[in-house]
Amino acid sequence: MKRYKVVNKQRFYLFITFLFIMMFAVVLLFTNSKRVHSEIFKEEYQEIKILQGDTLWSLALKNMPDKYDIRYLVYKLKEFNNLDTAYIYPGDTIKIPILEQ
Repeated sequence: MKRYKVVNKQRFYLFITFLFIMMFAVVLLFTNSKRVHSEIFKEEYQEIKILQGDTLWSLALKNMPDKYDIRYLVYKLKEFNNLDTAYIYPGDTIKIPILEQ
């Protein structure tokens, strides 16, 4: 087995640091949290005025395609309307994207 000896420690540490920075950059590139709405949404949307008793869950059920995960759609509705929570109130207006079937 061949053994290696570090001749210049400063150069070695610089190489290791550069290697970790590059690996970190690649990980960040592939784990970008911003998603494009074109995954499931068209450019068009309809505005719905919230009535007493409406929830994001019930609105998602009314507007979801067949065999679609309701939890993901509620998440996407929050994201599409820039909502911090899933609470909506009567009188509010939210945008419901027109989903591709």
